[in-house]
Amino acid sequence: MLPAIWHRYIFLFGLIGLAAGMLFGTVPTSIPQIILAANWLLEKDFSWKWQQLKNNRIFWILISLFVLHLFGMIYTENVQRGLDDLRNKIPLLVLPLILFSTKPLSYKELKLLFGFFFLSVFVGSICCYAVYAGYTKKVIVDVRGASIFMSHIRFSLFIAFAVIGLIYWSLKEQPFILKIVSLVTMAWLLFFMYKLEMVTGFLSLIIVGMFLLIIYSLKKLPKTVSAFVLIFVLLSAVFVIKQASESFHMFDKAPNSSSNILLEKTKNGRTYLQDTVFGIAENGTLITININDEELQNEWNKKSKIAFNSLDKKGNNLRYTLLRYMASKSLTKDSVGITALSQEDIGAIENGNTNYKYNLNSGLISRWRELIWEYTKYQRGENPSGHTLTMRLEFWKTGGYIVHQHPLIGVGTGDIQDAFNDMYNFTNSKLDLVWRLRCHNQYLAIAVAFGFIGLLVFLFYLLYPAFVLRKQLHYLYWPFFLIALLSFTTEDTLETQSGVTFFIFFQALFLWLASFKYKNITE
Repeated sequence: MLPAIWHRYIFLFGLIGLAAGMLFGTVPTSIPQIILAANWLLEKDFSWKWQQLKNNRIFWILISLFVLHLFGMIYTENVQRGLDDLRNKIPLLVLPLILFSTKPLSYKELKLLFGFFFLSVFVGSICCYAVYAGYTKKVIVDVRGASIFMSHIRFSLFIAFAVIGLIYWSLKEQPFILKIVSLVTMAWLLFFMYKLEMVTGFLSLIIVGMFLLIIYSLKKLPKTVSAFVLIFVLLSAVFVIKQASESFHMFDKAPNSSSNILLEKTKNGRTYLQDTVFGIAENGTLITININDEELQNEWNKKSKIAFNSLDKKGNNLRYTLLRYMASKSLTKDSVGITALSQEDIGAIENGNTNYKYNLNSGLISRWRELIWEYTKYQRGENPSGHTLTMRLEFWKTGGYIVHQHPLIGVGTGDIQDAFNDMYNFTNSKLDLVWRLRCHNQYLAIAVAFGFIGLLVFLFYLLYPAFVLRKQLHYLYWPFFLIALLSFTTEDTLETQSGVTFFIFFQALFLWLASFKYKNITE
């Protein structure tokens, strides 16, 4: 048996290794947990550990989510899938067990742990940006493909939490150099999120940031200043919501635009194709009017190596990309319109750009525009397959049907995908088979698997510890907790190894430290 101090070092090594490694895939996530578990067993002293656990209700609440999944195995039909899900959920049991039966971290140890977490997010962003910028020669059709370690959305949540954490430590730390390093790293991460179009992470950051600003002003600032801050935040929110709602009309036809006048013949005497039913416009000009495909094909093939009847570099129908781009420039879709395109325009169309205004404005603006385009087409009844936002609407609708059929205890731990497959078939979903996925909403995923009873257990699991320990919790718990709650609305965060590890690592860490403070106060 090793000396106690060595077990402590191994424990810290495993914990820091997990904080730094969970961003980088299965192996860097699994090995630190194996080290922590092996060290916990070799350390022995099980009597003391049991004493720490048995009367700690926060611990028992934390492992209740894993127990809920065990319960769901009783009535699941797809046992193999259920066992796979349980294996994925093991961190929900193991991490609380190890942390809550170990002496808490000191301030220096906690600071070191967060330092490695911030460093790993920074290094991960550098690696992904190198891919995005083309240094690795990997072909990036979609900017989201540059997130090489985990899903684009999940990585954005890591970054959002890291940004708030860096702001916190920059304010708290005394050495000036650490403040500068923290702020520079934060600025880089914000730039990275913008360039890689991380809408979910940015929205989470804005919502959580506004909430924290309001709470801070109410607690720390004079009443007049806090009132001003509150009014500013509310007016900003109203402005953003107004701008967002107005953007839903960005693909509407401009009523008085001369580019929407229907023409009969091209300059070469050929007849135009006119489709006024489609009705979607780029910069106010209808996409499917004043088209002559013969002239388009002849002139396009002279200017580009990508054939008119093939796909652009994003995998979309090049003809349609071309029509949208030409409409954005108010051009007729014929030989005259093609002649008006510069070589830069040709390259942009080949790359899949659909509007000349957004060629140089990559980032969040383009991503938001893409989401509105998806929603506009979805409202028209088009197939949502492959589209981030509208597929989720289909997932949620289908999940709602399943919950309606199994309201009390759901379908069981292993039967979620099978239940979705059956419901997709029953409702004749327009989704292609490859896109017939699960909920992409953690609350709904729990309701599908375990019914409303399981959903109530899940909500209690989330809210009760935060309420009981609210005065002892570290400040950074609240941004983490709010980011997690927001992520649950658009992601099955707990259904992947990276997601479940990120959540339970910080959830257990903060509650573990707070429960020891609470215990010392109440004893």
